[in-house]
Amino acid sequence: MLWNCPGVMIKKNQTELRVKLLNQSQIVFKSGESFDNLRGETLHFCIIDEVRDQSPNLWTMVVRPMLTTTKGHCRFISTPNGFDHFYDIFEFAGINESQGWARLQAPSTCNPMFTEDEMRAAKSIMTEPQFDQEIMANFREMTAGKVYISHGEHNQLPHTLWATNDPERQVTDKLPLILGLDFNLSPMSWHLGQHDRQRYYWFDEIHLEGSHTQEASGALIEKLMALKARGLMRSQPQIIVCGDATGKAGQRAAAGQSDYDIVLGELKRHGFTFNNVTPDANPMVKDRVNNMNSKLRAADGSVSIFYNPITCPSLKKDFDRVTWKNGILNEGKNKELTHASDSVGYVTSVLTPMQSIIEVGVPRVVVL
Repeated sequence: MLWNCPGVMIKKNQTELRVKLLNQSQIVFKSGESFDNLRGETLHFCIIDEVRDQSPNLWTMVVRPMLTTTKGHCRFISTPNGFDHFYDIFEFAGINESQGWARLQAPSTCNPMFTEDEMRAAKSIMTEPQFDQEIMANFREMTAGKVYISHGEHNQLPHTLWATNDPERQVTDKLPLILGLDFNLSPMSWHLGQHDRQRYYWFDEIHLEGSHTQEASGALIEKLMALKARGLMRSQPQIIVCGDATGKAGQRAAAGQSDYDIVLGELKRHGFTFNNVTPDANPMVKDRVNNMNSKLRAADGSVSIFYNPITCPSLKKDFDRVTWKNGILNEGKNKELTHASDSVGYVTSVLTPMQSIIEVGVPRVVVL
């Protein structure tokens, strides 16, 4: 909203996001998405906000040439986002302070409104690298190296600690099962677990090479029937289904059936009740990974994801070995990785999405 400023502003245009001041100069708010809408203006001073989300070429190709003719100035403001183009500007400013550059780095904790409660809330839902970047305003690389950086032996829980003291039981009859689904021809990777609103426990997996949805559905029904025969699966609904949203499309199946048509059809045919909470679109990979890492171990040390490494070997392999490659998940030489962790990641993103904290002290790194 453009506010009235008596004695300073003589005209404002809310539609064009433009104000005219008493000295005939103007302040204009513009998006950096289209360069063609920026060129041509006489520019004396520019503030580029959230540089991390702007094109790396915005400064060099558009803003800087416009300031050159007027000997104008620019201020860059942003939260960090790894070692990207904003980091390059930040470093450039540091080594060129004698040439008129300056830089200022301030974490959220500098804001007196950022309380200890806010600190604890942030640490409970963020990983340590996330907290260091998003709250402390430090540059951290979170799209290179190992993906599940918060994973460790602390996530490997003996099943007797989850439900009962009975070593034959890995699940409790008081909670529904969760079925996490990643549809892929090879491997087809599905996981069975439970969730008590605070913790996840993944106790079994279906990991088939060169398979298809029909075959995997048959293996699933066998496992479910065995659990039912032991007196489990008494909750209603018995199964919470969640997985890859692309499986909703009709593919790899006869008569245009989708992967979910096949799976849910088999569950219904064998008398199992279910609730399919699969969204219409998958979350962003980076968001899904961040959410998983915050639950594998948050910055405050709390752990929300557990699994049985003996009965879920593919999940353990993923947590141990999946890496970033050019900003995307590396499937490995034989494309055998990522699918197991994807199947539980879809579930985590839907049932327990990343929470947001009150935006009291937004971390800023300012380059002048």
